[in-house]
Amino acid sequence: MPFGSGDRAQIQQILEQLGKLATDLAAVKQQVADQQHMIDQARRDATAAITSGLAEIRAVAREALGRTSDVANGHLANIGSELIAIRSAIGQLDTRLCETPTPAQEVQVAREEPAAPEQQPVEHLAPEPAPEPEPHVEPASGPDPDILRAAAGIAHATVEAHRDTWAFLIQTAGREQHFHIPGKVQDDDGFVQVRFSGPSLVAAITSLDHVHHTADSPVTRAIAAHIHGKITTAVQEIIDRPHRGDGEGTPVRIVIDDRAATDEPAGP
Repeated sequence: MPFGSGDRAQIQQILEQLGKLATDLAAVKQQVADQQHMIDQARRDATAAITSGLAEIRAVAREALGRTSDVANGHLANIGSELIAIRSAIGQLDTRLCETPTPAQEVQVAREEPAAPEQQPVEHLAPEPAPEPEPHVEPASGPDPDILRAAAGIAHATVEAHRDTWAFLIQTAGREQHFHIPGKVQDDDGFVQVRFSGPSLVAAITSLDHVHHTADSPVTRAIAAHIHGKITTAVQEIIDRPHRGDGEGTPVRIVIDDRAATDEPAGP
């Protein structure tokens, strides 16, 4: 049975509704695509921000760890130098205690002393010989004042030596008023590099000179004299060739590492 005019109108209305639904569906798809693009962009922005923030946090953490390491190394160097000075003071105190006799030893020595002989009549005593004069010992003249003044004018000097030599220098000059223990000591397999100030050099020269002239042990005197000679030689070079202000000059470098000369090739 053919469609009537009423059916055709209804079909036309259904087709229009389907077309409208298709248009609405396309709009919804476009909105979904736009929202998906916005979500992707937001994800990329968030990822970039997080990555940048983590990089900044890592940089700040590295810098903080580096500063902490430098501070810790400086404190450890100070503690080590102070421990060396304390150990030296304890050793000297122990030596003094060992040299001081106890009351029991004094009593034993008094008992072991022989009794004084009986006095004989004056007419039978032989005349006592005149006492021989004691040999006159010249006192130590002390460091050269010119050397001390030149050392005091040095801003900083680098001392390179073995760790044991550095320990001896700390033990010798560590109790001087103007000696300042450096905060940073570079140690390369037992060979240290230390930066000294002018006042510390003056204190080291004075202490080494005193030990060189007063120490009981010849080994101690030899070590003190050798280090004293190295320092004074470097300072004497400043006196002989002073800086005139026409250039940067040569920094003071004291190397305590004597070596034999290298073998030279034989001549023709």
